[in-house]
Amino acid sequence: MKRIPLAAIALLVAVVATCTLVPVANAAVSASPVSTVSSDLCPGGRVQRLGGSHAVTRQPIVDAANLRQRLPELEASIRTVIAKDPTLSPAVADALIAAIRDGSGITERPMQRDEAVHWMAYQSKPGTIDAIAPVCLRLERAYEAFEITVETLDPAQVAQAPNCAIVATRSCTEASPTFAVSTRGSSPGARVTMAAGDRPVAAVGGPAESWTVEDPGPYELDATFTVKAQSSPAPARTARVFRFLMPKVCGNLAYLGEAERKTIGAAGPAATCEKSVRVERCAPVVAPPAPQAVVADLCEEDRWALRTFLFGYFPTGGELERDILLSTGPARESFEIDDGYGVGVAVERRLGPVLGLEGAALFGRGETSYELDNGSAVGEDSHNANFFAFTFGPNFHLLGCGGVDLYVGPFLGYGGFADPNYWVFDHHFAASLDGRFIWGGQIGLDVPFGASRWGFHGGMRYLDLSQDTDAGSIKVDPLIVEIGLAYRF
Repeated sequence: MKRIPLAAIALLVAVVATCTLVPVANAAVSASPVSTVSSDLCPGGRVQRLGGSHAVTRQPIVDAANLRQRLPELEASIRTVIAKDPTLSPAVADALIAAIRDGSGITERPMQRDEAVHWMAYQSKPGTIDAIAPVCLRLERAYEAFEITVETLDPAQVAQAPNCAIVATRSCTEASPTFAVSTRGSSPGARVTMAAGDRPVAAVGGPAESWTVEDPGPYELDATFTVKAQSSPAPARTARVFRFLMPKVCGNLAYLGEAERKTIGAAGPAATCEKSVRVERCAPVVAPPAPQAVVADLCEEDRWALRTFLFGYFPTGGELERDILLSTGPARESFEIDDGYGVGVAVERRLGPVLGLEGAALFGRGETSYELDNGSAVGEDSHNANFFAFTFGPNFHLLGCGGVDLYVGPFLGYGGFADPNYWVFDHHFAASLDGRFIWGGQIGLDVPFGASRWGFHGGMRYLDLSQDTDAGSIKVDPLIVEIGLAYRF
């Protein structure tokens, strides 16, 4: 027979004496509740004494205030042992630590000798926290402990949004007119109302998804159908309640289990929906109109317009300078076409409310001057140059026929100036201001004097016009402003 070493005997005594678990053969680790059983039958590890080498903390915890002070020492063991239980989430550990920190949900009571717990934490070796599960408490005496109750909120639930769908059509028949209404796609229990003209809003329809409704006025009243639906209220907000026990002597956390859920908020409001559809009244049956004579052109009367006007022209260019060499030496010459004035006449034939064709003739005169500077003296010669222009082009009328007439249009034509010659210091300068092709655009306004055929005329034209001189081509490009009378016939 072999002898058991004294060291092994001492180790067994220490294990039984200090928060020790004595496992039953082939016992499975489980988080299921452990019922109070007889001392002879133990489905898990047996614990008889608390404290010693398996204690989480060697120094006893005095009270709740001391527990809060010792939290930094205990927090890691709390999180570790709770993480080992698959039925508990990290939120439970957070709630338990928060309860210890602010002192809420903590009561002090004796730990019963045969207290039923799911599991109990212990220090299996220095720095390593494990859980005895299942565990049988068969304590030799009662120990003072903290019972800590914590809550974790269940996810908030909202009422499911209902669906509202409605289609309504009208049968435009003289005999038994009706509406056809469908709420297919709406949530169960949807209700429909009808409003027509000044009639009171009335509930219509039935439990079916489709039905017909009598039409009170198919040709007189528009109708609006409205469907409303409501969902069930959102469930009340609840919280899970967890109970823990911590002996003061060793700080080994034990899990008592989950209590009944707690209602912390009333049921939420039900969600609603509403949708309307408008049905227009039936269009009355109208007999086709009798054939009518062709309507006369809007501009059948007063197809012609005669416009006479005075104008002023203002060259946008008209200046030219250059250096020349005379027999007496170098000199500088300049030529300029100044502003002018004249008279004009235009005749237009209207082809419709928008389009017309206009021909115009303009005659005027303006001052031209030539200057020569030979370095010792400045000489100048000036003439009145006659201006002329003949134009033809379409006009586009923006206000139709009758009343005030505003129009714009491009044109082509022929025009230019007379051919003056200039002499300064026996030096001859020629400006070949002969006629040539021109183009441009205009805008005009005719305002009748009441019902009279006569009216005020105002307008503005722009001409693209260049002329040749001894000093080169000169861009004149005059802007012409017109004021006169218009006559329609």
